[in-house]
Amino acid sequence: MDEKKNIGTVICTAQKENSSGQSTGDGKGLKRAAAYCRVSTNRDMQDGSFEMQCAHYKKRIEDDPTLTLAGIYGDHGKSGRSVKGRKELNRLLKDCEDGKVDIIYTKSISRFARNLVECIDLIRKLKGLGVTIVFEKEGLDTGNQANELLLGILATIAQEESVSISQNMKWARRKRYEMGQPMERASYGVRSFGKEHRWDIHEPEAKRVRLAFYMAGMCHNYKEIRTALNRLEEAEGTGKVWNGTPLRNLLTNLACIGDYLSNKECIYADEDGVIHRGKNRGYADQFYIEAHHPAIVSRDLFEHVGQLIERTILYSFRSNFTEDEVAFMQECMEVTHREFADAPDLPWLKEWSGEAAGNVSVEEAGDRAKDADMAASKVAG
Repeated sequence: MDEKKNIGTVICTAQKENSSGQSTGDGKGLKRAAAYCRVSTNRDMQDGSFEMQCAHYKKRIEDDPTLTLAGIYGDHGKSGRSVKGRKELNRLLKDCEDGKVDIIYTKSISRFARNLVECIDLIRKLKGLGVTIVFEKEGLDTGNQANELLLGILATIAQEESVSISQNMKWARRKRYEMGQPMERASYGVRSFGKEHRWDIHEPEAKRVRLAFYMAGMCHNYKEIRTALNRLEEAEGTGKVWNGTPLRNLLTNLACIGDYLSNKECIYADEDGVIHRGKNRGYADQFYIEAHHPAIVSRDLFEHVGQLIERTILYSFRSNFTEDEVAFMQECMEVTHREFADAPDLPWLKEWSGEAAGNVSVEEAGDRAKDADMAASKVAG
């Protein structure tokens, strides 16, 4: 019993205390070492970098007889401009505050933090806790007082480098857009060709675009258009399924009339520094290029279909229409008739659109079918 008490006492007295009063070391004379790893995107090309960082520091710490592994902390797909949003870094800081870490290894200042103020604040906060950071690339140890001035200079350089990289990427994208060379994947119905990324019509998809616009222009509702497209996909064994959102996106896509709008979606960082990809709500500049590539449908038909969508005429829940709406439906049918009157695939369009409409009962269509039939008869007359 006395022997066990003595052992416990030795372990406690063997631990050193830092300036904050916290004990350091693991009680066996070994420093508790952690590693922090980070990559800023989730791209496949950086997956290897992240895994290699983690494996490198795990081996380094385990191979050093003066160290014991406290943990490997890694943020994958996080920007280094802010501590907010980096869960693993914050977990590491909490463990340092709890006295679980004595020394941190990281690849470079830019991996740790690109924001100058936050970087210096973190270094000083950790020094106050008795925790030193070793920046491997720069060969700096924050435990050495002489390195503090140099750390400030290098942190400034890291922040400027981050801004410079971002600005250079934006400049390169802008120049490509100005030259009419989109960086995004070509829209449905077109394909990108050659080193200059020239867009041209991709006929297998373009015929589906024409079918959708033909049916929309003839005032078939979304359900009928989806039925036709899905029957076509099933017949050709593509496996593609059309639902409401993709269909509406197709009928409002400027690429169908040969125009191009850049950065409809973009990558951005929120206020917590977390990286997202989503709808561009002013996060990035946009470029509009008219007549960028061959059109699949006319601007006139595109604009009329856009009005049908805006007036909710294409929605299947609509069963009654005003006189103005019926008049506009008649106008749309006239535009559609002119658009496809001499088209080689008009019989094909009529076949597929007629088959879809034939599967919608009169009871289901209600008064809407009567209104559409009335407008169609006026066009035929």
